[in-house]
Amino acid sequence: MVVVLPYIEFELGPAEAHSLDRLAGWTLTSVSARVWLTEESGGRDIWLLPGDRHFIASAGRVVVESWPQPGAVADRTARIRLAPPATSFARQWRWPKFSHSARPCPMGPMAQLASST
Repeated sequence: MVVVLPYIEFELGPAEAHSLDRLAGWTLTSVSARVWLTEESGGRDIWLLPGDRHFIASAGRVVVESWPQPGAVADRTARIRLAPPATSFARQWRWPKFSHSARPCPMGPMAQLASST
């Protein structure tokens, strides 16, 4: 049996930042580039390389930004994946709030559902 879990993917342009709300319990994964993030209540910088994940503990705002590595192609977009809490499938969970300029990626399995809400 294969269990497919929902997730949301979006892209950030070079040095582009977005703030996200309502992410407590979600997991943020850098899919394609180095990203920087900070949690409103956490107060520390977190750097993720492609494939790295971060569990979001606080219910406050999360700021995530594409941050090219030194010597890397500066115009490369960063793809970010958000996965809801695994234990929340038994209860209702809500989509996170995106800033207005976030661009959903067409490749995520929930992209059509996310773009229609």
